[in-house]
Amino acid sequence: MGGRIIIADDLVTDRIALKARLAAARHSVTQARTRDELLARAIADKPDVILIDIDFPGGGIAACRALKARPDLAEVPVVIYGAADDRVARIAALEAGAEECLTDLPGEALLLALLRNLTRKRAEREELLRRQPLGAADAFAEASAGFAPRARITVVPPTATEGPGWRSRIAAASGAKVTLATSATALEPEAEGDAYVIALTPGNPGAALGLVAELRARPSTRHALVLLHTPRDRDDTADMAFDFGADAVMRGTFSSAELVARLDRLLDRKRETDRLRARVEDQLDEALRDPLTGLFNRRYADGYLARMQKEHGATRRSCAMLLLDLDHFKSVNDRFGHLAGDDVLVETARRLKATLREIDLVARIGGEEFLVVLRDTTGDEARLTAERLRAAVADTPVDARDGQTPISVTLSIGMALCSNSISNPRELWDQADRALYVSKAGGRNIVTCAPERSAA
Repeated sequence: MGGRIIIADDLVTDRIALKARLAAARHSVTQARTRDELLARAIADKPDVILIDIDFPGGGIAACRALKARPDLAEVPVVIYGAADDRVARIAALEAGAEECLTDLPGEALLLALLRNLTRKRAEREELLRRQPLGAADAFAEASAGFAPRARITVVPPTATEGPGWRSRIAAASGAKVTLATSATALEPEAEGDAYVIALTPGNPGAALGLVAELRARPSTRHALVLLHTPRDRDDTADMAFDFGADAVMRGTFSSAELVARLDRLLDRKRETDRLRARVEDQLDEALRDPLTGLFNRRYADGYLARMQKEHGATRRSCAMLLLDLDHFKSVNDRFGHLAGDDVLVETARRLKATLREIDLVARIGGEEFLVVLRDTTGDEARLTAERLRAAVADTPVDARDGQTPISVTLSIGMALCSNSISNPRELWDQADRALYVSKAGGRNIVTCAPERSAA
């Protein structure tokens, strides 16, 4: 199911073109021709993203500023387009709160990739906000940001000779500590930064995209900002960067002023998101955590499902519930001892968590039973994820204590999909439990999906 998009443009030809480009992804599109109409639709529709023409009546930048000034709309990503080669206007749009400012009406590939990127980041942030009241009480109230430490920026320039110039210009404009690196050395611990600025060179675009993918895959850099620069105004490879995990793409002649305008907003949001993430991880008390594995427990899962039930009534976003059970776990305890059994549980939990996205839930709900909830996922994506979870446990034995023989374990998984309603999570749980029974009866170490239907 696509997102809810508002197109704010007084030219009917532009609105038609954008709507056609959004059709393939099945986004729900509404249109606005005046600022009053835009505000009214934004308040009523609660969109996932708003697209605004820079020449929108009253000014696209002014419209963005008005949206961001409202607490109920400030979190909605705004993309402004049509700035042409006016760098001053692009910087003004970013300073007004726009997540992106494009030179022209975006093509289909860029538009869809950008929307996927923005909606994914918003979903991750909303998930952190959703977990705040579940993990603590009044002590979780938003604290003042306080002093912001000096940012660390790692720069991968297009050539070694251009590196010192980039470093000095960025350092002077931002006040940050700037480190130069190559595609290879950027992955070294001493090059780790809060943000990475990577030049996409036309002769070797794969190196930049590969570096973005590596940064996103590594735990130490997974939450760092990644900004790509391409010297070309139109660059299909740069468009792909959003799907690889880039936070922004700067086009045309390198400008430290535009770079800093982008980084300032992104760094502010990153610091806030990091604080939210730290609260979730550090302040969840033992009542909501399994003390052995560190995963959430059944009590947390019940509260999570209850909250998700309320939200789903408004969003109707698809989800999947998985129940996972370690096969023949009693025999592991009997043969290797309970300490070894604990090691298996801890390692299983680690592998499950490493395989899932941040927006997904994984909880230990019983002795050797686990619950996984996949948010905003299709049936095919959920099946692939379930198979990856199964393989993550089955493919590699768990190292035993004291040099004993490694312990081979497997998982049986039952899965239920909910594409239209989750008004009754217990019914979805029952479907997944029945599917798990089928997996156990069918030989174990397999994934079974319950017949897809709405959990009314």
